[in-house]
Amino acid sequence: DYCFIEDKPKELNEKSTKKETDLYKKWHRSNRMAKNLNRTSMSKTVRGSIEEPELASDFLEHIGAKFKESERAEAARLTKEFHDLKYTGSGGVREHIMKMININGRLRELLMGVRDEQVVHYALHSLPNSFSHLRTSYNSQKGNWTLDELISICVDEESRIKEEKEPATTINLIEKPKRKKPQNKLKPTKAITKSSTAAVAKENRPFRFKCYFCKRV
Repeated sequence: DYCFIEDKPKELNEKSTKKETDLYKKWHRSNRMAKNLNRTSMSKTVRGSIEEPELASDFLEHIGAKFKESERAEAARLTKEFHDLKYTGSGGVREHIMKMININGRLRELLMGVRDEQVVHYALHSLPNSFSHLRTSYNSQKGNWTLDELISICVDEESRIKEEKEPATTINLIEKPKRKKPQNKLKPTKAITKSSTAAVAKENRPFRFKCYFCKRV
């Protein structure tokens, strides 16, 4: 990276010293190596769309120009992302707030960012209704929270909410069902009905004579 750190040396002449000659060779050798590295690390499509310049620094500028996004378009995209960002519970509230701070930092580079107090306000209103107690507490105070204080307070509040949602441990006692006696399928079962019982009793009854006229036995 010597060619990126030091400016291009002057061309050599008859009055150039040995030190100037060595620096000249060192710089041009670094420039050739940097260009070769850039050429081999990019795809064929990108390499074919860029005319290779003499200096490696110009090479990087030409590549950046191909992928440079309009500042207005980038500012509009980041502003929309900043205002639409809502905490859904994934990743943790710390990462959510740090993401908002990062987006606002990129907007500040484009002279479109807001103050830290406004970031605190937007971050609190991007949290779900379970953090409503936190918003009420902040609005009732006279002082403002810093971004570090906001992260610490929100993390503690998230831990408290998770502890309240954890279900209590319960034990369900289940009575062990009684085992039924296995039936012997080989033993036939005889169904005894009322009619068959009366027939058996009639057969076992002793025989008696009955008078034809008086009907007495």
